[in-house]
Amino acid sequence: MNSRFRLRRLRSQLILTLLAGFLGIGLAIGLPVILLINRQASSQAQLLLEQSVIASRAYIESEEADLQSLALLISQRPTLMGLLESQDFSSLGAYLNTLREGGNLDVVLVCANGDDVTQADSAAGLCRQEPSSGYAILPSRYDFYMFASATLELTERTPYRIIAGKKTSSILTDLQEETGLRYFLVRQNQPVLSSDPAIAISQALTNEILNKARQETGLSLTQDSLELEGHRYLPAILELDPSLNLDLINALNVDNQIAIQRNLSDTLIGGLFFIILLVSALGIWQSERISRPIVSLADSAARFRQGDLQAPLSVQSNISEINQLTNTLEDARVALDHSMKQLQAEKAWIEHLLNSIVEGMITLDSQNRITFASAAMSRIIGLEKDELIGQKADNVFLPTDGEVSFSAQLPDAGQQRRVSVRLKNGQDILLSISKANLVPPEADSANRALVIRDVTNEEYIHRLLGDFMANVTHEFRTPLAALEASTELLLDNLHSLSHAEIEELLVSLNLGIINLQTLIDNLIEAASIEAGRFKVQLQDVPFEAILNEAQEVIQPLAHKYGLQLVSEPVTEPVHVLADHRRTVQVLVNLLSNAIKHSPEHGVIQINHSVQNRTLRVEVTDEGGGVPLDMRKDLFRRFAHLETTNERARQGAGLGLSVVKAIVEAQHGDVGITDFPDGGNSFWFTLPIVGRT
Repeated sequence: MNSRFRLRRLRSQLILTLLAGFLGIGLAIGLPVILLINRQASSQAQLLLEQSVIASRAYIESEEADLQSLALLISQRPTLMGLLESQDFSSLGAYLNTLREGGNLDVVLVCANGDDVTQADSAAGLCRQEPSSGYAILPSRYDFYMFASATLELTERTPYRIIAGKKTSSILTDLQEETGLRYFLVRQNQPVLSSDPAIAISQALTNEILNKARQETGLSLTQDSLELEGHRYLPAILELDPSLNLDLINALNVDNQIAIQRNLSDTLIGGLFFIILLVSALGIWQSERISRPIVSLADSAARFRQGDLQAPLSVQSNISEINQLTNTLEDARVALDHSMKQLQAEKAWIEHLLNSIVEGMITLDSQNRITFASAAMSRIIGLEKDELIGQKADNVFLPTDGEVSFSAQLPDAGQQRRVSVRLKNGQDILLSISKANLVPPEADSANRALVIRDVTNEEYIHRLLGDFMANVTHEFRTPLAALEASTELLLDNLHSLSHAEIEELLVSLNLGIINLQTLIDNLIEAASIEAGRFKVQLQDVPFEAILNEAQEVIQPLAHKYGLQLVSEPVTEPVHVLADHRRTVQVLVNLLSNAIKHSPEHGVIQINHSVQNRTLRVEVTDEGGGVPLDMRKDLFRRFAHLETTNERARQGAGLGLSVVKAIVEAQHGDVGITDFPDGGNSFWFTLPIVGRT
């Protein structure tokens, strides 16, 4: 209403001025017209400046919101929590650098008790800033930062503060590229920095800018603009941080407006003397012609203020200033619309990022209704997102037998808890849940975010590991007890034992050492495979050396159980590309496995054959074979066959898994072949040196 009133007033002034010009002299007519044109151009510039300030504020608020979102998102990263739990600050520094580069940030800090835990960032002074977000200056670097923080509380540890920040200088540079304005940062009326390196601002110039920007009367392009590096600018103040007395000066280049204004003024002064007789007739028409597009522009500006940025400006006028204002407002609309689309794209990107995380995420309102669910959450519980939104969490996550409701088991903010639940399909799963409050807990509509991970398989592995440790303990205790008994016998009765008895005790000691050595070798290899450090040293090795060493190691064990080892003679030297020690371990493991499953006085056959570019080695026993339903787990860790054969049940269940890992690392294959009359044939292949 106020803009329309001003426009009607402008139209009346134009008519009265033109009528007065008809009755007066050209000078008396020309001066008011020039003043009105100046005011119009100034109003256009002021409106553009106001829109530019709005755009600047929107951009800065967007940056603040992005920083807050990134700080919160970083604080919920499981990797970050794991590094902080383990106090691995060296890895934490590298991880923070990755987050900083991926988020296009200048600073990512983890603070505790006001200090940077990594002690590696020169911007660590941000850790001592009291507000959770805003602006800060670091005296050591004399640079302002826009920052936001989020609190991360880990169990029985000092709360951590996650800070994400950007340099104000980079923000101003991006803002200048976005809007085309020049920006000057002022703190306590003192110049800090300029978005344009070509413009250096002194204290005197800063005072002049502040005085002009703080004027409450209407702006004038000539009187209220200031000259910087040969260009004229209109300034406006945008308050950034009252606590720091930090202000941002927006400077709009008005060279074009001033040039147009001066050209119009010169033209009008010369033309008024020639068109004075037409002023009365043209006055009304001209006022309507000027006011109509301005009214349309004012309406468009009002729509901009309400957020309608889709409809393009279609105001057509023969007045260049109005066309210029129209074009400028259209550019502002396009820029604002682009900024809004960028914000929407960033929002979509954040949602995509949340959906890409393996851990599921849901948010709950004060009534425990689900308001958001990530794609990972849908995968965990087997329900679509549309089926989850609006549902109460207790109706989705049902309690297992003897447990209270799901909502009653949720951990406190920043804590983690494992909860057993039953899904609607009847499946029981174990979930690891951590919670964060999105708004203060005292708010009526407090939202909570839950990060959920299915740890059912992890729990199974923990139980399996417990069984494995018990089995390994037993496997160590048995040969150690035998070694101890044989050693005590030798020590106590050595002088009274016959040569045959001493030999029998020494054989027993040797067998116990062989069993322990095999078990330890398999444990070491399994640990290196699990840790990702498993490597083989491939070299030219004669197969006969591998075969002889393996038979020499395993022969005492075969003799103990009355078994006969039979191997084909190596008639033609064959050299393979293999790791000598580990390939011996492969053959020892397969022979040990054959001994466990062979009947008494049985025969274990070792065969080898050359097939194209590989050597195939087979270990054949006369045991009962492997059931078909157990084949899929045969080369898996901790696997044991269900059998009444006490000898076959011995071991840690690692031998065949180690065989598979070593053979495949040497570019070979491993498998099992059955025989119709019983027995198994485990085979593996090795590449032959020199065969192409």
